[in-house]
Amino acid sequence: MSTSRKYTRELRKQFGYFATWLPGTPIALGDIGVMKKNVFTKIANLEDFGISFVEEPDLDRSDIEHSSSGAVSVTTKASGNLSPAGSQLAEADAGIIVEFSKKNAILFKATGTLSPSIKDQITLGKQILELYRQGRWDKDWTVVTEVVTARSATIIISNSAGGKIELKAKGDLGNAQLDIADANLELGVNYSKDLSTTIIAKEGLTPLFKGSKIKTPFLGGPVFKMNNKVRSLALQQNGVAAMDIITPALANEQPDLLFFGEQEPDAEEEELV
Repeated sequence: MSTSRKYTRELRKQFGYFATWLPGTPIALGDIGVMKKNVFTKIANLEDFGISFVEEPDLDRSDIEHSSSGAVSVTTKASGNLSPAGSQLAEADAGIIVEFSKKNAILFKATGTLSPSIKDQITLGKQILELYRQGRWDKDWTVVTEVVTARSATIIISNSAGGKIELKAKGDLGNAQLDIADANLELGVNYSKDLSTTIIAKEGLTPLFKGSKIKTPFLGGPVFKMNNKVRSLALQQNGVAAMDIITPALANEQPDLLFFGEQEPDAEEEELV
């Protein structure tokens, strides 16, 4: 299993948000992109289409964290204490030791997070549906409608069952508590091995997000009744996805065939969690 698939699926399951990959990639409200295997690739922004929006702010900061179950061990060491066996930290050092017992195991912590979102998504959806009917919007595009921003975040992913990292805090901390995501500690890597991703207390990350796209209830449930034209197309193109049947021209004829709704995770990826 690839690192990106393990990371995006595990964080999706934990938080109910899509995870930005690579973790340090910036992402913003109104970004437009393509989702493939739960990974978002940006191609544009709403402003490129002349669409503006009002941001709904989030005023309550929170800390969020996750580590792979049974696969991550975190040890803190205060200055003046003896170092754990096998550690490269000196007795005078204050630091944090993280050890992994599985490949692709994850340690994730973000401090001071906020989750601003696009305020009027009903109007946004109408604008995007109109662009699609004009042939100016691709049915596969997803718009970022909510983004989690972090004051600072640490994301570490192991490359083997023996992955390990030792972080040393800079200067005299006094009685300060050691927090692996605290940028003020100026944590530096004292030792590491077998890690695939190492982001230490980086400020301004946008590690999680939600998005919306054009969708259709067509063939999706009993509440939707197909007209004869759409039913005929469905029968002629058995096995073809509903959105591949509904062209911009057909969407003009039948406006109720489409709506703008939350991007769902890749079904195949979810089954493998």
